[in-house]
Amino acid sequence: MLNDNFTYAFSTEAQNEIYDFIKNLHQYDRIEDAKTLESDDCPTFLKEVEEIRNELENGKRIVIVRPFVDLHNKYTIQEQRTISWLLGNVLGEPLVQNEAGDKVICVFDRDRHNTMVKGARYHQTREGGTIHTDNVNVPYHWEYLVLSCIAPAMAGGENILVNALTVHKILKEKHPDVLAILEKNFIWEQRGVADATYEAPILTYNKKGEPMFRHLRPYMESAHRKTNNPLTEEQMYAIDTLDSVIEHSDNQYRHTFKAGEILLTYDSQVLHGRTCFSDSQDAVTIFDYKKDHNKPLKRTMDRLWAKKRGNLCLV
Repeated sequence: MLNDNFTYAFSTEAQNEIYDFIKNLHQYDRIEDAKTLESDDCPTFLKEVEEIRNELENGKRIVIVRPFVDLHNKYTIQEQRTISWLLGNVLGEPLVQNEAGDKVICVFDRDRHNTMVKGARYHQTREGGTIHTDNVNVPYHWEYLVLSCIAPAMAGGENILVNALTVHKILKEKHPDVLAILEKNFIWEQRGVADATYEAPILTYNKKGEPMFRHLRPYMESAHRKTNNPLTEEQMYAIDTLDSVIEHSDNQYRHTFKAGEILLTYDSQVLHGRTCFSDSQDAVTIFDYKKDHNKPLKRTMDRLWAKKRGNLCLV
């Protein structure tokens, strides 16, 4: 059931199905090697995922899944992570997110000195701001972002969510000249996925006439510099106006994720970001945590990108 604040709790029956499925899985080291659900597995869970899909495509475009309750207190972190992998696979086909071919990316601060200006990807830093969509690294459209909280930060790391339909409505009513600019091509960097750039608008429209956004300003600015095509004054004006609308508090929903919560969005219609955060000095990565459970985990999220099966559209 979906509540007013975007949260969704799977039924006890659905959670019990997932518990039994996970506990009977084969051994696997990587999350993406875990067996996925077939059409006759976990029928209640599958039915409820379709409720979520409808909300993502036709409703609020944002769903925050509450943590799965393990009455037996036997879920490992690996098994908790598997829940979001199963969920993402039901929604669609998980996509490769980097040159290594990974379909599940751990989002955590690799180094306090890392910044996007120095070439790091957003998910590798502790930087805040930069409210964006994830659909910027590849030149084709995909639908679903799945972001699962494994561990929150020691301080900060509040997530920011903005409905792009609201953003478009404000721009259409107050800044129609900006829309015309955003609908023209910009240059984008395929950072971390390929050593290449491509051209696409910030704003396009789907078959229903609804707006679809593509936005991550640092990647776009970097692509324009690398190709010796500096942003024009007109482009800068349009991006500045867009960011001003996105960053207005009236247009934002903020949520600090707890361990076990899963964020689902229809990516092109929900912009998201976070405030900057800090991990404790002795915090370890999820990979090192397996070796030493006595130290706290860094702020860690699992990220999946999923496209609806049979649906792959070039911009």
